[in-house]
Amino acid sequence: MSIKDRLPVKGFIETSFIDWKGYLSSVLFTGGCNFRCPYCHNPDLVLNPDTLEDVPHGYIFSTLRKYKVWVERVVITGGEPTIHKNLKNFIKRLKKEGFLIKLDTNGSNPYVLKDLVEDKLIDYVAMDVKGPIDRYSRWCGVEIDTERIRESINFLLEGHVDYEFRMTVVPFLHQEEDVYDVAQDIKNAERFNIQDFKSIKNILDNTYSSVKPFPEEMMKRIRRKATEIVKGNTDPALKIEGE
Repeated sequence: MSIKDRLPVKGFIETSFIDWKGYLSSVLFTGGCNFRCPYCHNPDLVLNPDTLEDVPHGYIFSTLRKYKVWVERVVITGGEPTIHKNLKNFIKRLKKEGFLIKLDTNGSNPYVLKDLVEDKLIDYVAMDVKGPIDRYSRWCGVEIDTERIRESINFLLEGHVDYEFRMTVVPFLHQEEDVYDVAQDIKNAERFNIQDFKSIKNILDNTYSSVKPFPEEMMKRIRRKATEIVKGNTDPALKIEGE
């Protein structure tokens, strides 16, 4: 395989306790993304991947082998991993080494997702749902084929692989009702992880570097009500508590 055909790995965390809940994992960051979410925390991976040095595959695999006594799981994130045609071959190499694989994806390439799952190459999927699907381009910074997003969601809901849906709630960009709309879009999902927005200096759109997260009590209410909607325990049209 020539260098240009290799998966562009731009970051490598040898051990992480936070990227695969409940497990120790290694994390690989691929360069490039087809979204431009303004609140993205990895702007260089998205906007300038070619300026970042590639992590040599030889180093990755030798390090993974060294730590395999403790680390049996590898998370592939980005950027957006599914935009790379050589993703599948790279994952095949990891599976031959005996690793379990988690894929972080924005769900924009359902055919890639289905292919990987059907070939039993990934063991867990975390799909970021950016906001209500009927206004999806607002959250992503580019025009999005929402049918592809729906197709990925529906495929995961069918239960072919262990999965979770995630949403980062960004004040100014999202309203509270947006979270409930997403909960309705993924109704009956096994897991819906609602994440607080964290403002940092290195963010894709600097406008969001000073945005503060919603108050803790508000996020508790959002998580509880969204969970009720996903599990079918309440009517999403009900009045929001605290109004």
